[in-house]
Amino acid sequence: MALEARMKRWIAGILALFNLGNGLVMLSAGSLWWSFVPGAADTGPFNPHLVQDVGIAFIAAGLGLAARALWPAWWPAAVAGAAFLAGHGVLHLVMIAGGHDRHAASDLVAVVLPAALALYSALPNQGEDMRSFIARRMLRAYSRRYGYDTTYLETMLKESPAAFFKFAGAMKAAAYRAVAPVEAFYAAKLTGALAEDCGPCAQLVVDMAIGAGMAEQQVTAVLRRDVAAMTADTALGFHFANAIVQRSTDDDACRDAVRARWGEKGVIDLAMALQIGRIFPMMKLALGYARECRRVTVAGHQIDVIKQAA
Repeated sequence: MALEARMKRWIAGILALFNLGNGLVMLSAGSLWWSFVPGAADTGPFNPHLVQDVGIAFIAAGLGLAARALWPAWWPAAVAGAAFLAGHGVLHLVMIAGGHDRHAASDLVAVVLPAALALYSALPNQGEDMRSFIARRMLRAYSRRYGYDTTYLETMLKESPAAFFKFAGAMKAAAYRAVAPVEAFYAAKLTGALAEDCGPCAQLVVDMAIGAGMAEQQVTAVLRRDVAAMTADTALGFHFANAIVQRSTDDDACRDAVRARWGEKGVIDLAMALQIGRIFPMMKLALGYARECRRVTVAGHQIDVIKQAA
């Protein structure tokens, strides 16, 4: 499989150079191309605009194949380029089959065979399906947005796509919120992250909380366990999560307080925020990627995090 993947990259690279060169000549020296290519003059008088249009299509195909050669994960770009070449090849095959092509041998070598090779080189290898391609792009965009290392998730996607897409359900579930206010929701989620993590995952939740509209002062209060500085919603979310994390005997009282405030749906919201959010740092640790501890910051200011009551 590895050998085939390398071979596809080499084929894509060679065909990319061929198609880019052909397209550039069609754009810059169309009349020369028209007189040199066998069979072109047989189709009618020289049309410079048409030749340039087709030249742009060849350049686009070449760029798609070049992307496949340089960055194998960008195989969809090569598929788009190969689609044009494949259609071009099929057209020539129809002409050959119908006896309307006086240069059948050269067309088979210069048009049909390269089109078939382009399509072969563009088709995805095992694990390079469209769903994985989109997921990888989304993970990297997420990483850039939050400055969060998603390597452990990308490893799951690469080595066991089935496991990754099962786990992806937890990502969606962790963001579920029906009735609990933002401050209570993220107070619970952040408390859970702090129980399992020494920095990066907690920082991610901090950034998500601020992005969702939670006041920076409230985020800081949760990090410092400063209940006096918390609003009623933040304090309720924090107390509920902390009681569960610490396996406190007060968990029933905290749960009843949440239920009285936001109903059973509120309890479910905070339970999911707390417990599903804890899965990610635990998975990161289990896969061997929890090697970084760092200070948590809020709006650029480092915070002295307090994980447990003194």
